[in-house]
Amino acid sequence: MSTREKNRKDAPAGKRASRREEKVEERRRSLIRAAIKVIAKKGLTGVTMNSIATEAKCSFGVAAFHFQSKEGIIFAALDHAAEEYEAYLSELRETSSGPADRVRSMIQADFSKRASGRASVAMWVAFWAESVRVGSYRERCGEMRAHFNSMVADDLKELARMRGVEIDADQVAVSLNAMISGLWIESIVSGGPVSEGQSRAREACLAFLRLHFPKDF
Repeated sequence: MSTREKNRKDAPAGKRASRREEKVEERRRSLIRAAIKVIAKKGLTGVTMNSIATEAKCSFGVAAFHFQSKEGIIFAALDHAAEEYEAYLSELRETSSGPADRVRSMIQADFSKRASGRASVAMWVAFWAESVRVGSYRERCGEMRAHFNSMVADDLKELARMRGVEIDADQVAVSLNAMISGLWIESIVSGGPVSEGQSRAREACLAFLRLHFPKDF
C-alpha cells in the first residue's frame, strides 16, 4: 500500500467527507463561472449544458450531476452574480458615513470593473431581454429590482428628512436605477474604453441626484 493510500485510509471519516464536500462545491462554482461566461458570449438562447461543460472543461455528465437542468444552472448563475454584487456593495456601504455616501457607494459599485465589465453587463442584459417572454426570468429579475429600488429609496428618504426636503423617494430610486441600467447598455454599444464609459455614467447619475440634493452630490 502506498503512503498516499495509507494516509487516505487513516484519515478520519469526517475529514474525508469534508474534502469531498469541498470538491463538490468547487466544481459547482466552476460550472457557475462557466455558465456566466457562456451567457455573456451567447445569450440565454444560445446556452446548452454541453457548452457550459465545455467552458468548465468537464463532461456533460458532470455538469448534469451538479445541475439537473439548463434552467437550474442558469438560475444559479444569476443568483451567484447577484450575491457577488451585493457582497461588494455591502463592503462599500459599511464604510459609508451616511445616506448620501451610501448612494454614492452604490453608484461606485455599479460602475466598477467588478460589477460592470462587459461580460457582467452582457449577462444581465441577456436576462433582461429574455424576461420579456419568460415569466420565471421576469419574476426573478423583478424581485432583485424591487430589492435594490427599496434599498436606494430608504437612503433617499433618510437624506430627505435630514435636509428637510420633500421628494418622491421611491420614484427617484426607480429613476436612478433605470438610468444605471440604460448607462450599462450605453457602455456596451458605445464601443469606447470601458473605463471612460464608467466615468461618464457615474457623473450622469450624480448630476441627476444633484437636481434633488444639490449640496450632497
